[in-house]
Amino acid sequence: MAALLQICPPAPRWVGFWLVLALLGSSLQAGGQNLPSLNSLSLKFAPQHLVQSGYWLEIEHQRKSKPQQSFILTPQLYSGPAGNPNGARQSIPANEDESVRGFGLQVQHRLYETPSKAAFPAGFYVSYGPHIQHFEMTFHRDSWREIQGPGDLPYYEYGPVPYTEKITRYGASVQLGYQAPLPPGPVFVDLYVGLGWRQSNTKSPFNGSQYRSGSSDYGHEGVYFPAGVKIG
Repeated sequence: MAALLQICPPAPRWVGFWLVLALLGSSLQAGGQNLPSLNSLSLKFAPQHLVQSGYWLEIEHQRKSKPQQSFILTPQLYSGPAGNPNGARQSIPANEDESVRGFGLQVQHRLYETPSKAAFPAGFYVSYGPHIQHFEMTFHRDSWREIQGPGDLPYYEYGPVPYTEKITRYGASVQLGYQAPLPPGPVFVDLYVGLGWRQSNTKSPFNGSQYRSGSSDYGHEGVYFPAGVKIG
């Protein structure tokens, strides 16, 4: 389960964090001058994914004909040091210099309990939908490698060797949550918990994935429990 409170991410992750805040800030400044109608878009950022060098920006659009319903699109970008919220990966030898690059997309249909009186959808809700993610994990591990010596003669040297593991993951989830404004507005917060399932396909230079230490790891598959906070 993704924790609601995480330790601040390392310095390389703050670059993307400030870019997202700048985007949200410009949107909120415009909203403060002229509050959007119920049918406008709302943007939300999920900070808990920073621990895995993930940047999630959620775009929510409320239906004009049915104001208790909305559609959500969540593009995801991963770039930076590989995080491990589940703790040490005990089942494999120690990897060094682990990093992740990847992307993902989640699509959801959301149903609110009652029509919102705010300038955006608010209140208790249930949402559901599929998602897909792709990761390229790079790391070093000590091993024997062949290198060219004097006179182009090959010989073996023991030391760190670079490896890459590619992971494609897809699945679906159902989430229950509550979205509400934070006085005086127009900032709002979205808290949620849920239940999901996902399948993971891996291309690895070793037997099995190196990244299945728990439900929050990049290569996890099976049942998981999404939870967290979003700020918009």
